[in-house]
Amino acid sequence: MSDIEELLGQVMAEHDDEAPRARDLLRALAAAEAPAQTWSWRHRRSRLAARGPAGRTGRPGWLTPAAAAVAVAAVMIGSAWAGGLIGGGNGMRTGIHKTARPAVLSCPAKYRGVAPWVPARPVGIGGRSRLAPLRTPVSAVVCGYVPDLRHKNLAGHLVGHVLTRQRQLTGGLAALVGDLAWQPRLLPGQPIACLAVLGPQSNYLIGLVYRGGGRIWVSTTADLTGCVMTSNGDFTTFANVSAEAAKAARTGRWPEPTQEVSCGSGGRLGQETVMVPAGSTSLTICAGRMVRAVTSGYQGLVAALNALPARRSTRECSSKPPFHGQNYQLEFAYPQGPAVQVRVSSSCYPAIDNLSLQAYSAKTILPLIAQMLRAS
Repeated sequence: MSDIEELLGQVMAEHDDEAPRARDLLRALAAAEAPAQTWSWRHRRSRLAARGPAGRTGRPGWLTPAAAAVAVAAVMIGSAWAGGLIGGGNGMRTGIHKTARPAVLSCPAKYRGVAPWVPARPVGIGGRSRLAPLRTPVSAVVCGYVPDLRHKNLAGHLVGHVLTRQRQLTGGLAALVGDLAWQPRLLPGQPIACLAVLGPQSNYLIGLVYRGGGRIWVSTTADLTGCVMTSNGDFTTFANVSAEAAKAARTGRWPEPTQEVSCGSGGRLGQETVMVPAGSTSLTICAGRMVRAVTSGYQGLVAALNALPARRSTRECSSKPPFHGQNYQLEFAYPQGPAVQVRVSSSCYPAIDNLSLQAYSAKTILPLIAQMLRAS
């Protein structure tokens, strides 16, 4: 029995490089059906016998059944594989003739909860450290739940709950990753300053699928109050990407980030642990109408800000004299993702705030800013 196994292994090894070629297998199958090809097995036996001891020439009686077994096995294997090629095996045919399409998510027909609501928490991929992973998804869908403004209630407040637009994105996925993955974390118990006004509320869901099957839903909302957070169910941020989601739902592409300086609200992942996260490539100083851009020489300012004793931001401050002191908005930009905004004010206490952390005194910071303005 060991001789048959050795012979079978030898023949299979000889044809190892032939198995992947479909045309050769099909040709072999066609040839196997012709009666005139019975000589080929005798020819195979004679070739093996001519090899000497490795071919077991001293046992010609063993070769006929062994060759027959190899023939049957080869035809069966070839037939099964070729059958998949020509339609006998659906799985094999799919694997060879069709490129598997990336998995996609479908939008829920209704936005069924209080914003930020997601149809499911992250599955098969971590969603606690970021709003979305720092990797490009294989597919992305944007779902819009925009209210019909023709049917406002008496209070003028209408919430979008019915699906009004569904769009699979065909571009801008790298920009999508940057916008979602770097959003700042909302710290537990941190207050949110928002307006007590009523108006239409448009909800958006962003569904992401990743290689390996992981998937995440992100909910973001456009409303006048500014009270609604953005979340994936495990990670929540005070930032908002509803404007980008609305544009993506119309165009099928996630918009590229603008290069304009905002000098306003915003934030970046990491600012909850340090005033200015590492990796910034430029600084813009806004003081009223004066705007100065700095691309080098500001790392001393970053180090000084990060050296300040800081606590969790309350997002408010008390005015103190002089009431018309030095007030600056510092915007630190990065190669990817949102900028970090740091407010510095000599007439406010606490004097420094990045919306996640605040520091009491700007005594060591104001001279550095003034020096940079004189040098620019």
